[in-house]
Amino acid sequence: MTFAMLLRTLFEILMFVAVVWCVFHEDRLAAFEKRVFCAVKRRRLKVAAPRPTQPQLRVLRENSR
Repeated sequence: MTFAMLLRTLFEILMFVAVVWCVFHEDRLAAFEKRVFCAVKRRRLKVAAPRPTQPQLRVLRENSR
């Protein structure tokens, strides 16, 4: 058995196990898909964490004088 055939066989076995697991745990699979989709969407839109509000308050105070 060549190395490529061994890798292919292992991959097929892992895929079969994943399909059987997904039959019994469909809710976990759906939650995982949602997390992956949201992570990809965040990276695609380049959403960053919100900045703290303290520096913005200082700017507003200086401008109000």
